[in-house]
Amino acid sequence: MVLKIIFLIIIIYLLYRFFGGKIEVPKFKKKENISEVDEVKELEENTLVECNKCGVYITQKEAIFKNKEYYCSDCIKEK
Repeated sequence: MVLKIIFLIIIIYLLYRFFGGKIEVPKFKKKENISEVDEVKELEENTLVECNKCGVYITQKEAIFKNKEYYCSDCIKEK
């Protein structure tokens, strides 16, 4: 009887090892969190804003922020 139980345990173990044998534990990667922050920054930079002087829409990344207002580079050159 004891030999049958030991034999059954060995068979179960071998089947476990044969069909994967590893229980994957989810790992938290800092790179994923950093990439989410980068995506938010990229989204903010690609947001369109209107030039306060001429009304042209430009990305927030290209806009010049002066006196709490956005300006395009052409309007800043004219000043």
